[in-house]
Amino acid sequence: TLFVYASKGRRELPDKRIAIDGAIERTSREGSFLGQHVFVPRPGVAVQINAFNFPVWGMLEKLAPQIIAGMPVIVKPATPTAFLAHRCFELIIESGILPEGAVQFVAGGLGDLLDRLDCQDVVAFTGSAATARTLKAHPHLLEAGVPVLAETDSLNAAVLAPDAEPGTPEFDIFVKEVVREITVKAGQKCTAVRRALVPAAHLEAARAAIVARLQKVVVGHPDSDKATMGALVGLSQRDEVRENVRRLMEEAEIVFGDPDHVEVVDADPEHGAFMSPILLQVADGLKAARIHDTEAFGPVATLVPYRDLDEAAAIVNRGGGSLVSSLFTFSGDTAREMVERIGPFNGRLYIVNRDSAKEATGHGSPLPHLVHGGPGRAGGSEELGGVRAVFHYMQRTA
Repeated sequence: TLFVYASKGRRELPDKRIAIDGAIERTSREGSFLGQHVFVPRPGVAVQINAFNFPVWGMLEKLAPQIIAGMPVIVKPATPTAFLAHRCFELIIESGILPEGAVQFVAGGLGDLLDRLDCQDVVAFTGSAATARTLKAHPHLLEAGVPVLAETDSLNAAVLAPDAEPGTPEFDIFVKEVVREITVKAGQKCTAVRRALVPAAHLEAARAAIVARLQKVVVGHPDSDKATMGALVGLSQRDEVRENVRRLMEEAEIVFGDPDHVEVVDADPEHGAFMSPILLQVADGLKAARIHDTEAFGPVATLVPYRDLDEAAAIVNRGGGSLVSSLFTFSGDTAREMVERIGPFNGRLYIVNRDSAKEATGHGSPLPHLVHGGPGRAGGSEELGGVRAVFHYMQRTA
């Protein structure tokens, strides 16, 4: 991400403090009076409030556009993984690549920092949707008009298209991707697949294929050569995931795994925050409510059958806004239709078929070239997206 921004900053931005935005607008008949939009630096500070699951990347992907935009940065990491962010921060300071005072690190509470910000400052938050709502409702931030950019957890979907029948490459790609999203980082990703939509006619085959792969997952100590999935960030997080699985079970049944018991290798299952991968299944995705409002932020996903593309789109959109949804199809018409229907509810659409799969980057991987964020529950903001991210920290002036 940093290399991409270093390259784009050199190639796509001027070596000046003012960036031109768009063409000159003719605002007079003879052309003696013209209009131009420009981006100018804000004389404020960028405040990062980061999540526990990406203590290094989450800090750096914000830091790059903030520094390029000319803003000094205050970094507030999440407590459970602050030690990792702090070590990375130390390396930045030791390198001497930034001028003194360009970055600050706050490992504890922010105190009254938010009450000291004004309209020239920017808050960039990553975390839960509930915390984002609280932050956006902060009385002083509202009164002072402080921009708050929020990227939050969301109930992302993966859709197996009707043409992707068992035996097709797209079916196999879908199964692998869903299992990967459940298990990588033990499912602790804001982009992870939470709802796996499958044509009702293929539900049994998809469930059997996913379960077969999950049965091969070995949970254990990250240092173990045998382990293929590690632990959650802490015991409190495991308790929260278990509680949310119980909420999901009000409407869904578990078809693989046990939230309260797991066999582990080279570790203690009670003192470590280990958890089995969990696959649930719901009978009716439109009638269900919990799968559209409750996220178990761990190795958990739910299979959701659908009858046709109309119903699939409606189910995806019931999530209220997502960071990413993926579509597995070899049909251009299906892809075009779904982009139009679910695009407004997603910050990114990941469309994969047999031709693109070899080089595809994965459902859960944000790319620095493309926007990361989403409407509604996903936070209603954007980050990354090339130089677009830089301009979030500048003022567009006519």
